[in-house]
Amino acid sequence: MIKISKNHTPYWVLALARAGVLFVPGLLITFTPGHTGQFGLVALGMTALAMAVLVGWLALGLPAGDRGRGFHLFQSAASLVIGLVALALNEVGIGLLLWCVVVWALLLGGAEVFAGIRAPRRDILRRDWITQGLLTVGLALVVLTQSADSVAVVGFLGAWAIVMGVYLVIAAITHRSMDNAMKGASS
Repeated sequence: MIKISKNHTPYWVLALARAGVLFVPGLLITFTPGHTGQFGLVALGMTALAMAVLVGWLALGLPAGDRGRGFHLFQSAASLVIGLVALALNEVGIGLLLWCVVVWALLLGGAEVFAGIRAPRRDILRRDWITQGLLTVGLALVVLTQSADSVAVVGFLGAWAIVMGVYLVIAAITHRSMDNAMKGASS
C-alpha cells in the first residue's frame, strides 16, 4: 500500500501515478482502430483531466518549498484547461485536436524542461525532468508535421503515452530504490 503523508509526496509516487494515467490512453489508442479527430479529442480530454486531478492532488502533498510543486501545479492547471476544451468541443475535429495536443505538450514539456534546467546539477531529478520534458515537447513538434491526418496525430499521442509511461515507471523504481537506500544508510 502506498502511504502518502500530508507533508510529503515522494517523487516516485508521483511518477508512478503519472505512468498509470498515461498507460490507459496509450493502450486504448493502440487497440482502437477508429482514430478520428473526435476520438483523439476525447482520449486527450480524459487523459488531461485525469492528469490534472491526480498530479494536482499529489503536488499539493509536496512541501511548500519543493522545486517540483510549482511546475506540477502548473501542469495540473494546464491539463485541466486543455482537458475541458477537448471534451467540450470534441466534435470540432482534427484542427482542434492539433491545437490541443501541441499547446498541451508545449506547456507541460516546457515547464518540465525549465524545472530541470533550474534544478541544481547534483539534483537527482534534474535529468528525469529534462528528459520527460523533451519527450513531451517532441510530441508537439511531431504533431505539428501532421496537418490533417487524425490517424497519425492520435497514433503519436498513444505512442508518446506508452513511451512516457515506461520512462516514468523506470524513474519511479529508480527513485524508490534510492529512497530506500537513503533510509537504510541513515538508520
